[in-house]
Amino acid sequence: VVGLVALFVLSYVLTMGQYPVAETVAQDPSIPNITIEGVTYHAEAFGDPTNPVVITIHGGPGADYKSILSLQDLADEYYVVFYDQRGTGLSPRVSAQELTLESSIEDLDSIVDLYGNGEKVDLVGHSWGAILASAYLGRHPEKVKHAVLAEPGVLTAQDWEEFNEKVKIRLSPGVLYHFAKAKFESLHVKGPDDQASDDYFLQQIEMYQGSDHPQAGFRCGGGGPEAGEWWRHSATAGESILQSATDADGKWNVDLLEGVEGFTNKVLFIASECNTLIGVELQTRHLDLFPNAELAIIPDAGHEMFADNPGASITVVREYLNSPAQ
Repeated sequence: VVGLVALFVLSYVLTMGQYPVAETVAQDPSIPNITIEGVTYHAEAFGDPTNPVVITIHGGPGADYKSILSLQDLADEYYVVFYDQRGTGLSPRVSAQELTLESSIEDLDSIVDLYGNGEKVDLVGHSWGAILASAYLGRHPEKVKHAVLAEPGVLTAQDWEEFNEKVKIRLSPGVLYHFAKAKFESLHVKGPDDQASDDYFLQQIEMYQGSDHPQAGFRCGGGGPEAGEWWRHSATAGESILQSATDADGKWNVDLLEGVEGFTNKVLFIASECNTLIGVELQTRHLDLFPNAELAIIPDAGHEMFADNPGASITVVREYLNSPAQ
């Protein structure tokens, strides 16, 4: 016991230092933001608001839109909207009770209504954002003209089981050291809010670069994401939203495809060439879940295709958005 206490104290002292965490709109109101029905989001839009509206939906749950900002290149033809989902990114932190799959869908609907102004919008969802977009298509097919689903990892209960098995953490020495170091560093985080320490820890463990990273298959060359890929990842949002979509045994218990048969326009799935976890094979299987769908593959890119190969990714999205819709 004495040895463990000494090791804890030594680890705490050796990791003392400054570990900054990004402020949110709550601390810095100069960050671009909107408030809808009492919920404030970090948000901004690019282009002419009289052009067709494209709503982008970032991944996570709990990440932010920094890694998909290349989509603003569409602003020469479209009005492109970005928002950090409730309690994530640079949006103000909220309690876990406010963060569910249902609240995420409702928030997306409020964004669509605000910017769509009664007209149909185009959706571009990436990763978790593509999962949200799928659920939204089933709820409100009448509000959407085009839908891009870029590598949704989970659309069925089978997907969830397979994904969890693939990304199961193996506690190698490298993983244990990195996780322990990140945890002790997080103990020294001082604000800017009461979720900052947990957010720092999550972001650091995501950035582990070992070949045994549980999500190494997401990227060309393996490893974790590079520093700076996000502004700020929310640990509370990630945990709470996934808990709301699973039962006590961890089984997926939400039908993300309910009503999607009502959306008869073509859905564009995007897969990246390098992603061996939820890439081409899974997205090809997903095509059968929609009445009308096609797949585009982005070369020289991993899961973050809009950052890895923005040129090819934007070209594919633009061609699809410019195609006729019913």
